[in-house]
Amino acid sequence: MGAVDAGRPPTVREADRALGLVDFTLYPHLNHPEMEDTELSNIQRWASGIPVPTYAIDDNTAIKVVDGKVDVISEGDWKLINP
Repeated sequence: MGAVDAGRPPTVREADRALGLVDFTLYPHLNHPEMEDTELSNIQRWASGIPVPTYAIDDNTAIKVVDGKVDVISEGDWKLINP
């Protein structure tokens, strides 16, 4: 798999094959003040083309997956966007 440009979210094709370990995609840096593309409305628009759930998470949030069970660990903001 080729590298994904850090300045843009992955395309649907790239997101579909990202690692192949979980059945969701991740959009980091939710509402980061120096990254206007990370506003929730922009992430929701991007996620509308993704066929799996999308977790939009800020820099105070992590995702833990154990035996297929997803846990969001957060002291910040996050949103699960379903397809």
